[in-house]
Amino acid sequence: MSECPITKAWKILGKPWRLVIIDRLLSGSKSFNELLWSMKGISSRTLSKALRELCKEEIVKVEEANKRKIYSLTEKGRALTVIVKDIRDWSEKWLLKSRE
Repeated sequence: MSECPITKAWKILGKPWRLVIIDRLLSGSKSFNELLWSMKGISSRTLSKALRELCKEEIVKVEEANKRKIYSLTEKGRALTVIVKDIRDWSEKWLLKSRE
């Protein structure tokens, strides 16, 4: 029996910070520190691990520029654009607005 597609995707994207990292990279390439500064509450160790895993899954790619690692979305990662934006929009409408 083959694995459920939702379960398979959730094993990758459902881990802490994965969708937030993808969301931050939707606006373009970022250095490790730019990502770290843009994500309140994440440790550098956790970010490093998450980036390694997303690179392994070919959702994020890393390149070196001036001795800095620069992270960006691959084609596979950019294919998540609509999904991530829809989740952000849903959260803003139903979770964040309801607390005001």
